[in-house]
Amino acid sequence: MEFVSLDYLAWLILFQILVWTVGNRMLPWCLCGIGFSFVMINAPLSGAILLAQALISYWFTESGRAGHGRYALLLIVGISSVFLAFKYRTSTSGIALPLGISYYTFRLIHYIQERFRNNIRKHTLIESLAYLSFLPTLLIGPINRFPEFLTDVRRRTWNTARFSRGLERVFYGYAQLIILGNFVVNHVVRDWLINPARPDGFMALVFRSMHMWLDLYVRFSAYSSIAIGVSLMAGFHVQENFNYPFLATNIKSFWQRWHMSLTQWCRDYIFVPVSSVTRRPYLAIGLTMVVIGVWHELSLRYILWGLYHTAGIIIHGKWSAIKIRRGPDMGGWADRVTCMVSDGVSIGVTLVFVVLSFPITHVLNDMLKRLFQ
Repeated sequence: MEFVSLDYLAWLILFQILVWTVGNRMLPWCLCGIGFSFVMINAPLSGAILLAQALISYWFTESGRAGHGRYALLLIVGISSVFLAFKYRTSTSGIALPLGISYYTFRLIHYIQERFRNNIRKHTLIESLAYLSFLPTLLIGPINRFPEFLTDVRRRTWNTARFSRGLERVFYGYAQLIILGNFVVNHVVRDWLINPARPDGFMALVFRSMHMWLDLYVRFSAYSSIAIGVSLMAGFHVQENFNYPFLATNIKSFWQRWHMSLTQWCRDYIFVPVSSVTRRPYLAIGLTMVVIGVWHELSLRYILWGLYHTAGIIIHGKWSAIKIRRGPDMGGWADRVTCMVSDGVSIGVTLVFVVLSFPITHVLNDMLKRLFQ
């Protein structure tokens, strides 16, 4: 369902009316009812998967089995397997993923992990279902966390300034989506970058990649703004998802600014555990970036894409260590000018590296396919 569709707008308006009509005592039931009604009406299969996995996860964690890492791992593997099975089906047959499964799968894994670590307060089944089916973030994220959600659902109060900020954020998101996304990026810029008169080949892939990254940023940051704004209007705080990633001065900083709820999730549940157990940070970086790639698409191309970014992060780490050992050589205005020039060059190099990720991995993917045919 499109964010600009009248049906979805009607659901968002209904959401706001209901959450401020009921009292805080009934709020979890209201959130659960509207969230599951939305997904069951629009995607019954996805609703059934979400409900089944949510009930199993709650029963499992309440029964005390979550305290045993082996059982928690088995449940996470089971939930991940369902997600990967649908991802594989999508990549091979072109059938669309169940609505919202990419986001509620990662929320479920977060929920189980934090219960295993005893980082979540006592709560009810309805509160956990309300979190997993929270309408503003159900379709496109951000991947909000349960402890913060639980605090908001129990302590929510009306705040006119907060409601106004949320409404302003929603208008900003829709303006970005419709004006910048639909018109500027996908009409003006696309016609200039993806021109039939341009010759095919690697440079054509580069121009398509430039358009793809710009389109992804404008659209997904707009979606995030809408979700954050609607949540704020309802009294819920949802983390930011983008922080001017195209101004990043290195590839590590880029991934700290791009789709931040996803990268922070991968840091907490992939990088930290793997690096702690194996004592091999490069392996942890590789697995983290491959998971980010597979989260987008289960294919060889996106596995290579993850490894490409892994190489960039590792090279940046090595280069940063060399720069630190050298230390600053100048001071005063000369140092400031040098820093400005250096930052500008670094931003440009980072952008080139990011843009080339799709063309290079596309070529590598084709080469490997031909090699093993």
